[in-house]
Amino acid sequence: KQWYQRRVRGRMTRQKKGRGSSTWTADVYEDEPITCKLSSEESKSGKGASFKITHLETPSYFHKYLVGRGGAVKKRLENETGTEITIPKPYENKDSIQVKHWDEDSLASLEIRVNDTVERARRQERPTHFISIPVYSNAISENLGKFEDLVQEMIHPHHVQNPEKLHLTVSVLKLFSKNEIEAAISALNEFAPRIPYILCGRPLRGSLKNLEIMNDEPDSVRVLYSEVTLTDESDRLQQLADQCLEFLIEKGLVDEHTDTHNRKDVKLHCTLINTRWTGSGPQTFDATQILSDDWELTNFGDFVLEKMQLNSMQKEHKGKEGYESLLTLKLV
Repeated sequence: KQWYQRRVRGRMTRQKKGRGSSTWTADVYEDEPITCKLSSEESKSGKGASFKITHLETPSYFHKYLVGRGGAVKKRLENETGTEITIPKPYENKDSIQVKHWDEDSLASLEIRVNDTVERARRQERPTHFISIPVYSNAISENLGKFEDLVQEMIHPHHVQNPEKLHLTVSVLKLFSKNEIEAAISALNEFAPRIPYILCGRPLRGSLKNLEIMNDEPDSVRVLYSEVTLTDESDRLQQLADQCLEFLIEKGLVDEHTDTHNRKDVKLHCTLINTRWTGSGPQTFDATQILSDDWELTNFGDFVLEKMQLNSMQKEHKGKEGYESLLTLKLV
């Protein structure tokens, strides 16, 4: 059967529905010909010719979870809600799905199910971005080179961090669409005016020294790090990290209850060795000698922390071998 549509000018709406989710809706009437896949039973049931087309904003990365094996998830969602769903092809890279529905209740039911599916999938995914404070100086770079020479017989050289990548991690984020990335950038820009007050208008000067491990068994270590100590022995750096993370939680960019990578009290550390960096699976090394009192290099040098950055974990600068920075906030 042939149906017709007319978009009503000035009545298209857009509503925010929480993080990464929004809708826009247009009424459809009998005017302009379109093809409606309605069965005879649906026509007789009283749904008639009037329906609505709504686009639910959903990161394209999660569309595969809404399709399912052989389209099973999509079919189930349509059957449970009485809607028709159109999911873009992967190459289209569209961060929304199209929904045809005949009443608002069916749309609301579908939106709940879609959001639940996406959030469950999101929790299983690894972080895509992180907020860091680079730790760099010529002295630290030189001493890290000496450190690598000292440990070359204990570990693979790829396990030692590149001096260009030394940093303190403030928070990790899961950002799967352009809108989510823009939301993170906007939140950090909103946080930026607070920085001078948190730091009391003084630069963060300090030193990178002492060696610690993440576990209690020095003969089976995956991560070895150095501690950051400010010259004035204040807690300004810790306050900066904690308040930034708390702000991101308030903005809905970090879920403190489900995201195990973040904690309210940020553990600031500068990783020097990480055996996961080679991508060859979990490995450990014996750090007993490195942690002993006889180890000759424990002070890596002084620094001034100059900036805080939003970085992508997926892309790196080719020349400098540093992380791709999407936003930089000055600390001095």
